[in-house]
Amino acid sequence: MASYRESGVRLYAISYDEADALADYAAAHQATFTLLSDPDSEVIESFGILNTLIPPDEHPWYGIPFPGAYAIDGDGMVVAKFFEHNFAVRAGPEQMLAAALGQDFDVPASAEPVQKVTVEVAMDGEYLPMGVTRHLIATFRVPAGQHLYGAPVPDGLIAASIELDDIDGVLSYEPLAPPTSELTLSGSGETLQVYDGDVVLRLPVTQNARAMVKDDEGRHVIISGRVRWQACNDVECFLPESVPFSFRADAGFPVLGDMGPGEGRVPAMNGAAHFQKMIDRRTEQ
Repeated sequence: MASYRESGVRLYAISYDEADALADYAAAHQATFTLLSDPDSEVIESFGILNTLIPPDEHPWYGIPFPGAYAIDGDGMVVAKFFEHNFAVRAGPEQMLAAALGQDFDVPASAEPVQKVTVEVAMDGEYLPMGVTRHLIATFRVPAGQHLYGAPVPDGLIAASIELDDIDGVLSYEPLAPPTSELTLSGSGETLQVYDGDVVLRLPVTQNARAMVKDDEGRHVIISGRVRWQACNDVECFLPESVPFSFRADAGFPVLGDMGPGEGRVPAMNGAAHFQKMIDRRTEQ
């Protein structure tokens, strides 16, 4: 969690788990951020994030929130939020930190100008465990005087995009892009949506284990696809271009308590004992 401390960002997590369960979690994972216990889901309900897909008579799950996170600025205003209907999916820390710092679409400084559009594709984070979203990040370098088309575009033109191959078990979400501006071509008079200068696009992805391969080198997932774009200047449109990409991402392990046998379990979390305590508490209620 050093990056959070060094950046000045404060991190808090709230759960309907008991305080002693959170204490065991913190000890097992050396968590240095604040964990808050809300066993009666009072704060969870006040934020409007109670998981309403679970009926009140379904023990012990009733009371859990939809998984998610808020990024809040120094004035207490929500600047971004990450929520999922799927309990098993979580936003990765890199994208939450970028949102909190307002760096979602920051373009790293370039040493020198480019003569033609170039693109670099990377994945934030070091691995892609099951149920954690990471971003594929396409960084475009654009020559002075040129622009990339953004959506929407007229028929026959191509908006800049990241496209994932059809891979069983790899899922993508709504792509993220900075705002576009209007450009009117002096030749045709047509007005288009374009990105000004260098630009970053992001595509959230996750995997649900069907795409995972296990071999002598460990557990991994292959992520592949292509980046497409079309550039123009103030007078004319250039031909569409495309660049393929492929990543071999370490699949890692999901964070699991000792709820039974299996790789990736963390016995020090005492998950089975805390789960039984939760069942007893919900039954008594």
